[in-house]
Amino acid sequence: MRTLIEISKIVTKKRISKIEIFDKSLLNKKESKFNEFYEGLVNNDFKTDEEAAEVLYQTTPLDDKYRQLKSRFTKRLMNTLFFLDANDPSFSNYHSAYYTCNKNWALIRILLSSGARNAATKLAAKTLHVAQNFRFTDIILNCSRILMTNSSLAGKSKEYEQYAEIANKAMVELGYEMQSEEMYQRLTIGLTSSGSVDEERARIAGEYLEKVRALTALSDSCILHFNMYQIWILYLQFKGDYQGTIEVCEQAEAFLDKNEPFRQKVKQAGLALTKINCYLQLRDYENGRTNADRCLELFTEGSNNWFVFLEVYFLLAMHTKNYINAAGIYLKVINHPRFQFTAPERQEKWKIFEAYIKYIFETEGLNKDLLFDDGKRKFRLLKFLNEVPHFSKDKKGFNVAILVLQILYMLEKGDYTGIINRSEALNVYCSRYLRKDDSFRSNCFLKMLLTMEKEDFKYERTRQMAMKFYKKMTEEVNDENIVHEWEIIPYETLWDMVLNRLRNKVAAA
Repeated sequence: MRTLIEISKIVTKKRISKIEIFDKSLLNKKESKFNEFYEGLVNNDFKTDEEAAEVLYQTTPLDDKYRQLKSRFTKRLMNTLFFLDANDPSFSNYHSAYYTCNKNWALIRILLSSGARNAATKLAAKTLHVAQNFRFTDIILNCSRILMTNSSLAGKSKEYEQYAEIANKAMVELGYEMQSEEMYQRLTIGLTSSGSVDEERARIAGEYLEKVRALTALSDSCILHFNMYQIWILYLQFKGDYQGTIEVCEQAEAFLDKNEPFRQKVKQAGLALTKINCYLQLRDYENGRTNADRCLELFTEGSNNWFVFLEVYFLLAMHTKNYINAAGIYLKVINHPRFQFTAPERQEKWKIFEAYIKYIFETEGLNKDLLFDDGKRKFRLLKFLNEVPHFSKDKKGFNVAILVLQILYMLEKGDYTGIINRSEALNVYCSRYLRKDDSFRSNCFLKMLLTMEKEDFKYERTRQMAMKFYKKMTEEVNDENIVHEWEIIPYETLWDMVLNRLRNKVAAA
């Protein structure tokens, strides 16, 4: 009762006349500007302030009416965050507990600042118990410090020592966790492709791995141990050891299974996604598909990681010649309401994917109705080039996919003059940008395409003279001979299609 009296006095003295949140009563008022603004946001009708101001008040974002509405709306929206349903099925037990602990911590600080130490102490003890079950080191440290202070003021030395021991252990563990997080974050700065072999990063990752392993011998922190696995995985990826990466991913999965409170879908999905990338490099498409099914179960639809996964899933479908499935993935992405809010580079990437899937549907005679509702949309090269300005500058990456696509479409249309006119520029491009590094396969394939022009587009001569580049691309086992995301269709598959086109040209002549 003492606690309730303490809190009631604070609320009576400092409460506001009305708690402004979004609840059913407000949202049921269909004529309300608040409701209209809310509906416009959640239904993706408003993408900019200009659009919202025009619809709501037929004015600009600078108008006082719109600015006041937005300010009050923002305040109400932020208040509502304290009243989310932590028992919602979309919350995992881990996230539900972390949300509750953090909300309690905010309440503890408010109670303390208002002089309600008894209420704050009781809530801190309750929150500490939950935090210990889920190993929330930061919450454990915060709550134990509050309880130490209370024990000190109450003259309870035995109780003080108990909380001091908890706080000191949490402080050490938090330091270990922060060190491991920093090491992992430093390795991922500027990291664009999980398929890239990087000797310098591998060297640094190896040093970090030794350091974090030493820390794991001192602490059983779940966050610390999982960060160790993440650094280990990066180390092996940078070395190009994809089979080893898969094995460590499986060890990390076993670790999560043994530590159920720490196990979360997002962590399991991340490991499955890493394994898909590795199986793609190993050309083990069957196991890749198995892990893709796992990701579909684990990732939250519309999340950033979900979009990342679908990029890899699309590539997997293209590499296994499951073009109908690839088309379904493409449509699922571009038609998703959250797609328009993804990064411009990601949207450009799907423009390139779209161009390749269109090429496949046209050349393989697939049913275009499965790809487009009207079945009439055609690929326009110039329009496409204007839609991918970012990747057109990526000389060693996706720009190669763009150049290859241009040649493929010219060949499909029989535009041999266009290919000839581009040959000299492609030769210069190969010598300037593509060497025996992570662009090795692209270098080989572009030289194979250039062979067409040198051999006057004759099937047999082209096949024979390009064989040396084909063998280098397919038979040389080295760190550079890996599949990057810009190899949307395996170059081996594309080369077969090119030769078939040249052979059909001869047959038709």
